[in-house]
Amino acid sequence: MLRASPGSLNLRNDDRVAIVGGGPAGSFFAIRLLREARRVNRRLDVVIIEKRGPTDHGADDFQCKGCNFCAGLISPRLNEILASQGLVVPDEIIQGHIDYVWIHGQWKNFRLRVPDAARMYSVFRGSLPGRRLGRPAGFDGFLLGEAVREGARIQYGEVQAIAYGASGLPHLSVRAPAGESASLDASFVSIATGINGHCGFDYRDDGLIASVKQMNPAFVPGKSRNSFIFELDVGADYLQRNLNREIYFIEYGSKRLALEHTALIPKGRFLTVAMIGKCVDEAVLPRDTQRIIREFLSLPQIDRILPGIAAAPLACACAPRMTVTTAAFPFGDRFAIIGDAVGSRLNKDGLYSAYATASRLAETVIHDGVDRQALHNGYGKVVKWLVADNRFGRMVFAASRVAFTMPGVSRIVYQAFATESKVRDERCRPLSVVLWKIASGTADYREVHGEMRGLGVLRSLFIGALVTLRNVAFEALFGLKWGEYGRYPTVVLKEKREILKEQLASSLGMELGKSPDFERMYVIKIRGSEEEIMDELAKFGQPQAKFVRPRFLNIQQIEGAPNQVGSVIRYRVPLIRLGTILRLTKRVGFKTLLYAVDDRVVDHGKIIFNVAPTKDGNRRLSIYAAFDYKKGTGLVIRIMWKCTSFFFPGFIHDVVWNHALCTIKEEVELKHDHAPRPVAS
Repeated sequence: MLRASPGSLNLRNDDRVAIVGGGPAGSFFAIRLLREARRVNRRLDVVIIEKRGPTDHGADDFQCKGCNFCAGLISPRLNEILASQGLVVPDEIIQGHIDYVWIHGQWKNFRLRVPDAARMYSVFRGSLPGRRLGRPAGFDGFLLGEAVREGARIQYGEVQAIAYGASGLPHLSVRAPAGESASLDASFVSIATGINGHCGFDYRDDGLIASVKQMNPAFVPGKSRNSFIFELDVGADYLQRNLNREIYFIEYGSKRLALEHTALIPKGRFLTVAMIGKCVDEAVLPRDTQRIIREFLSLPQIDRILPGIAAAPLACACAPRMTVTTAAFPFGDRFAIIGDAVGSRLNKDGLYSAYATASRLAETVIHDGVDRQALHNGYGKVVKWLVADNRFGRMVFAASRVAFTMPGVSRIVYQAFATESKVRDERCRPLSVVLWKIASGTADYREVHGEMRGLGVLRSLFIGALVTLRNVAFEALFGLKWGEYGRYPTVVLKEKREILKEQLASSLGMELGKSPDFERMYVIKIRGSEEEIMDELAKFGQPQAKFVRPRFLNIQQIEGAPNQVGSVIRYRVPLIRLGTILRLTKRVGFKTLLYAVDDRVVDHGKIIFNVAPTKDGNRRLSIYAAFDYKKGTGLVIRIMWKCTSFFFPGFIHDVVWNHALCTIKEEVELKHDHAPRPVAS
C-alpha cells in the first residue's frame, strides 16, 4: 500500500492519482493534472480506471465499447478551449459542421448564424450506433488517447466502492473485466463516473456513490431527470437536402406529447434527436420508446422540417438521466467528484461543464492540496458557480419557454428579432445576441439573464409588440389567415440586401438603382424545382391563386399568357376605382420574372421574382419591389402623391408578401415529391 507523508495532504513525487471513469471529465482532469504537475516538476502516477473495454485491443486504440448517452454537440465555447489546450479533434471524429442554429418557435423559426470566428460541430461520443461503417471513432476515445499521451495509463475494470484504508489513503475495490476482484490505493481519487453507469437508473442508488456518502456524510448527490435520445439512419443525401450544416432546437411538442426541449443534430448519415419533457419524465422506458418516436416524428413542425422522416429506420435509442441540480460537498480528504456526477449546466453544453469541473480540480490538487479544506477553498468555487449559474438558468429557460411556446408572445419575440435583422447593423442586435447565447450555450446563464433584462432587449421587444399589433390589425383588414399555412422566415438581413440586389441585377443584366423611395426585399427557401415554383407564380392574378389575394383589392391577369412577356396584371380597389397595372417585361428562363409598374402611378416601379439554387439542393425564392413616388409639378398633385405614400406605407407590402411567400412555399411543397422515404446512403 502507498503511504502518505505524515502531517501532509499534498501530492508528492510518485504519488498515485486514480481517476474513476474514462469519459471527458476524467480525461480532461488527467490531461490538466499532468500538465500542471510538469509545470511544478512533480512526477505523478495517473491511472484511469475505465469499466468499458476497448473496441479493439490494439495498443493505440482508446475507443471504448458502447454509448455515452449524449447529444454530441461541441459548442463554440468548448471548441475554443480545446484549441487553446492544443487538443485538435481529428476530422474522422467530426460528423458535421454547423453554420446555423435554428430555434423553433410557435410563430416562426429563429435562424442564428454561427459567428465567422466560432466553430460548432457534432460528434459521436462512443462506438454506437452500430450501423456506422468502418472503425468507430468517438470524441471520448480521442480525449482518452490524449490523456494517455500526456502520461496517464488505463486500467480496465469497474470500481464498486471507495473507503479510507488503514493508511488513511482512499482504497478502491475494483472488479476486473474477467470478473475477479482487485484493489487499488491512491493518494488522491477523482470520481468521474457520470450519472449513467447504469443507464436510466438514479445514480444516487449506485454502490460507489453510497460508499462516498460514508466517507463524507455531508455529501448530497444532485437530482436528475429522464431524457430520451435516439438516432435515425436517414442517409447523408436526405440530411444534405433538409438539415444541411444546421441544427434545430424545438421548444414544444403537442398536447399529447408534452416536450420542453428537443435538439435535432445531423451526424454524417445519422440524425440524433435528444429530448426532455413531461412525456419523457412519465414514460416507462424502453417500453414506450416506439410510441414516443412515432408521435414525435408525426408532429406537424417536425414534418415541415424533415418531410418523410417517419419512414427512417431507427439506429439506436437510449434513456439516460441528466442532472438538474448540483451535488453538495462533493469532496473530502483525498477525493472529489467531477463531471455530471457533481452537476452540469442546465440543458446545455454538459461537455463544457465537465471541462470546467475537471480543470479547476486539477489546479486545486496541484497548487493547493488534497485535504478537504483545500478542496473547499479551490475546487468548491466551481461547484458554487454551477449552483448559481443553474439558478439563473432556470429563470432563463422559464422565460424562453414562454417566448417560444405561447403563440402571441412568440410572434412578438420573432417580430422583434426580424425588425432588428432588417434595420440594425449586425453588431447592434441585442435580442439576437441573447438568443444566440441561449441556443449555443456560449455564455454563463447569469450573463444571459442580465442581458435579457437589459434596455436594448426590452426596447427591441417593445418595438416588436407594436409592429405585431399593427400587422395583426392589417391582416384582419385584408382577410389574411394563417390557419392552413405554415409560417416561415422571409426577412432579408440588412447586411445581405446589397448582395441580393447584385444577384438580381446580374440575373437580369441591368442596374436596379441605388436609392429608390420605396424598396422591399423578401426571401424564402422552398423544397422544389425552378419549374414547380414558376408554375405556382404563373397563378399570379389567376382565380385559382391562393397568394396575394387581400380583401378590398382585386388582382387579375387581363392580358397575355401567365409568366410570358407581355402578360398584364391589374390591381384595382373596386370601391374607389383606384389601381395600377404590372406588365411582365422580361423573363430569364425558370429563374427571373421582371414586372414593370404602370408609370402613371409611380416612377421606375418594378417587382422581381427570382428563383435561385441553395447549397443544400433546394431553391430560394426572392421578391424585390421598388419604385419612386410621383413628385408632380403642382401643389395639388404633390399633396395627392404625398397622401398616396402615407396611406399605402411600406409595411403593407411586408404584411401581404410575407403571407404570400409562406403560401407559395406550402403550395409548392405539397405538390413536390417532398416526402421521400429516407434511405441510408
